[in-house]
Amino acid sequence: MPGRHSAPQTASSSIGLAKYGVFAIVLILVLAGGVYAAQSALGSGCSDTSTYTLAADPAIADVVTQVVGEVPPEDMGCVSIDVTAAESSAGSVGADAPSLWIPDSSLWVGKLERSTGETVDLASPSVASSPAVIAARADEVPFFDTWLTALKLRGLRIGNPLSNTTSDAPILGALAEAGSDADAVGAVEAALVPIAQAQAATRNESDAVARLDEVSADGGVAVVSEQTLVDYRSTGAELDATVPTSGSFYLDFPLAVTEPAAERVEGARAAGTALAGALASESGLAALSAAGFRAPDMSPLGVERGVDEGGVGEVGVGEVEALAVDDQEIAETALRRYQVLALPSRALVVEDVSGSMGYSAGADTRIELTVQANRTGIGLFPDNASMGLWAFSIGLGGGDRDYRELVPIRGLDEDVDGRSQRDVLLQQMGVLPGLVDGGTGLYDTTLAAFRKVKEGYDPGAINSVIVFTDGSNEDPGSISLDELLAALRAEQDPNAPVIVVTIGITEDADAGVLQQISAATGGSSYLARNPSEIPNVFVNALKARSGR
Repeated sequence: MPGRHSAPQTASSSIGLAKYGVFAIVLILVLAGGVYAAQSALGSGCSDTSTYTLAADPAIADVVTQVVGEVPPEDMGCVSIDVTAAESSAGSVGADAPSLWIPDSSLWVGKLERSTGETVDLASPSVASSPAVIAARADEVPFFDTWLTALKLRGLRIGNPLSNTTSDAPILGALAEAGSDADAVGAVEAALVPIAQAQAATRNESDAVARLDEVSADGGVAVVSEQTLVDYRSTGAELDATVPTSGSFYLDFPLAVTEPAAERVEGARAAGTALAGALASESGLAALSAAGFRAPDMSPLGVERGVDEGGVGEVGVGEVEALAVDDQEIAETALRRYQVLALPSRALVVEDVSGSMGYSAGADTRIELTVQANRTGIGLFPDNASMGLWAFSIGLGGGDRDYRELVPIRGLDEDVDGRSQRDVLLQQMGVLPGLVDGGTGLYDTTLAAFRKVKEGYDPGAINSVIVFTDGSNEDPGSISLDELLAALRAEQDPNAPVIVVTIGITEDADAGVLQQISAATGGSSYLARNPSEIPNVFVNALKARSGR
């Protein structure tokens, strides 16, 4: 089957997979209460010790701390290692980066390499492993033969693939099964749409334990790692797990050397090598197994955990073949698509109400058709989206200002004097036809809208300006197109991007200019050549939301 591999994934096999470009590598996030000091006392064989820091994914931090504490300092090369529990998504870069880093997957190492342009030194490509599994109540475990089927399971609790490797696993597994078959890849992407839309509607950031709590209480199925389920079952919960017959994606817990001080790199590398040896020792592997982890070779959990080798046991899932995605570009495209679909929107809709918007377009005017399209479009946004509304024509805002704020940006479910923001927007859409007059003040308005959205940037959303216009800039006192484009490029923050989506109404719109404005921010541009196309064009623009 395409994409299957019997060997564990290492940095060389999975390092190139990115985990969606919307979040940046940041400094280590220290979890509250998650700092462990695992400093070995000086032993008789050491006259002095050097201390190195280690950031480990919370899933494995405890057992690493245990192993470090049990190894005599002389066996660790006379070093002391401080273990800190830190989410893998926090990354490991900068002057305050730890000496050593154990994320839950080589995917994170690949992202770090791409963000820095430097190869990451690995003390070990894997110190432990754990396959992704589907957990359910003991009497409700479903049967499915592929991860594509799993993605379609009713009530699937997947978590947040934008920030969690385990939640990535079913997507990567399905893409591995699909291989290079375009139709099969398309089927995977189609299966992601309802999952992403549900993610956007709820902003579900629940962790794996929370998902298992929900399954225990309400039924359904959840994606977790085998190790998480093993640990959860130790509390007495009656949950079982299964995987498709095709195999599963594995968390592989690489041990990377990330010491930022050049003069300490060699010492950190030696400390990492010593730690990798301690974790690979008989006592280290026993500690990992007791915590629910498999060895790096992905062999099934031993019978001491109540698991029958080769079959579904009390807590483990027996022999599981490793799946890996061979075509990294396909995986990255699918995950970027998911990212765009899953992130909620924060948008400012900017409506042209210049005189030409009153021109007849069949039974309705251009502005009336645009209002209809906007009302349909607003219905596509979930309650956790945020939206505001401006209208523009030359001098509409008084004096030299060409725009007027009709509704400030607020959450669609926010209460506004007894009405929801959604209802306020719908009501104010009806005001637009009565404002039609004057010329098109496009450039000043676009820059002001861009700055307004940037001013209140929401890092958990796609921030955008959506401009509707049927003409070109007619304000002789405004900035020029070159000045607008230069300002948009100069003020765009790659870590907090605001995109401008432009929608031209009829052939009267200056499509070339609108495309340049959108491109300057990484956004998309659309043209409704006939008024009847306006609703469909608007819907497609909202679904895309980005040109990237």
